Order: sequence, then structure tokens, then C-alpha cells
Amino acid sequence: MNIKVFYHSTTGNTEKLARVIADVMQVEAEKIEKHNSDSFSEPVDLLFIGDGVYFGKPNKKTSSFIATLDPKVVKNVAVFASYGGQKTIGNDISKLLQAKGIRVISEPFICKGQSWLVLNRNHPNSSELKKAREYASNIYSKVNRTV
Repeated sequence: MNIKVFYHSTTGNTEKLARVIADVMQVEAEKIEKHNSDSFSEPVDLLFIGDGVYFGKPNKKTSSFIATLDPKVVKNVAVFASYGGQKTIGNDISKLLQAKGIRVISEPFICKGQSWLVLNRNHPNSSELKKAREYASNIYSKVNRTV
């Protein structure tokens, strides 16, 4: 199964989630800004996309990347995100993918991320990282049954 984990992270919160998910999938977590749809030499069975919330929406790099995706190449996407105050980031990313006709295979995984130096200190914490691992395992099982 061809699996990719792409993320954008300015503060390091989403990167922590990406690295945990990539570890479970036994692949490398890669920064989203280094990629576009031409990055896929073969169809992707499962793509994890992660971002944080920046001024109420996904980062422009993530939105631009999603705009390049081809639903014929990317078969399934799972979304993960961290937030400082707005919990809608996962759903916002999912909506961008669905508008492209790309299958989002589950509810997004979201958790708190440290913001503004004091908000959500020490997040994502070990409990949230454990939940991210479980999320990745569950997603893999779900996709593996259909591939």
C-alpha cells in the first residue's frame, strides 16, 4: 500500500502529530510545501494531511497543495490538525478535499496545540500523541480492508 504523510507546521505542533502518524505507517513525515500533485509517481492509497489553524483557516500552502490534488491519483485521505482556539480546522481541511472530489475516509483527528506561548501549554501532550497513534492505526485498518 502506498502511504504518504504530508503536513504544514509553523509552531511544531502539527509536526509532532505528523511524526507520530508517520512512525505508525513506517514512512517519513514530509513538509507539504515541498510537494504538489506531480510528487506522486504512482497512485496514493492513503494520504494523511495535517495542518494547524492560521487566522481561522488552513495555511495557504496546504490549501494550494490540496488544489493540485487529483482524485484519480489520491484514493483516500485522512486529516489531522492542531489548534490553539478554533476546533474547526480539521473539518475545514476535509471540506477543501471533498470539494475536489477526494474521499476523506473518517472524521479528522484534532488536538490542542500550544499557541501564543501560554495558550494550551504542553500540547500536544503524550495522551494526545497516543490518540494520534491509535487514529493512524485505525485508519490503516480501514483502508487496508478496501485496498
